[in-house]
Amino acid sequence: EDVRAASSSGGVFTQLAMEVLSEGGVVFGAGFDESFSVRHTYVNSECDLDNLRRSKYVQSDTGNTFREVKSFLKEGKKVLYCGTPCQIAGLKAYLNKEFPNLLTCDLACHGVPSPKVWSMYLDYIKSKYQSDIEAVSFRDKSTGWNDSSMRIDFTDGRQYTDKVKREIFFIGFGKSIFNRKSCFDCKFRVANTKADITLADFWGIDKQEDSQFRDNKGVSLVIAHTAAGKEALSQIRESVFKKERSFDEAVKYNPRLLTSVMEPAKRKSFFDDMYSGYSFDRLRRKYMDNESIVYKVKCIVKKVLGRA
Repeated sequence: EDVRAASSSGGVFTQLAMEVLSEGGVVFGAGFDESFSVRHTYVNSECDLDNLRRSKYVQSDTGNTFREVKSFLKEGKKVLYCGTPCQIAGLKAYLNKEFPNLLTCDLACHGVPSPKVWSMYLDYIKSKYQSDIEAVSFRDKSTGWNDSSMRIDFTDGRQYTDKVKREIFFIGFGKSIFNRKSCFDCKFRVANTKADITLADFWGIDKQEDSQFRDNKGVSLVIAHTAAGKEALSQIRESVFKKERSFDEAVKYNPRLLTSVMEPAKRKSFFDDMYSGYSFDRLRRKYMDNESIVYKVKCIVKKVLGRA
């Protein structure tokens, strides 16, 4: 339960990672650096694993990790590499051969926001609160998996939290205006994935199943595509609670497994404005504030109607 609470969904990535580490292997994933940019890195001990947990809604810099993976594989080490579908495809193309000691995981990807947008957002938040940042959680589950919040802890002890449904960065993410151009025509959805395993939130499972999945603590959707993926899941069977569900149930509330989002009409103008020198605050007021205001008005109306 501690692992589950510390994860964005059900904690399966952590269990897979711990199994690989227990065999003397290395685990690659997306983590924050000292400035909270998102970069792929590797760990070889369980105590360093936490930085790779939890979803990061930004394009990560893979840096030299493909080269590092190849080196570890040639040494005979077991390697787990987790990334977006296109990153896994890139890794496989770089390696250009199959390695029995490599396990890959991708995810149900909505698309990756530009790192520049994320950097501008962080500068905006730091300026607004006049403090440096100590920690970031894109989907803090303190108020539940289905109602998670963006949470930013500051070095002065204060904390910024806002529901994902109305938080400024997530509004832009949800509208897909931050996404890379290539994300609107992704070639590596689940039918064409190069990964051994796909991980996602099992959204809607609480609507389809009995009460054991209604505790609002997070449930992972796990799809094994290869014999290596199935074997990896078999190795962690004693440390997870699992149930097989149909593919139709899996994709019902996870459309990004099958299809890409459409490019929004305002995306081009957003990036044009950004590169012409607009501050994040000005971009926020032009492209995101209206959605946040609509959400707040709806909440007020619901409260008023509830008292009536």
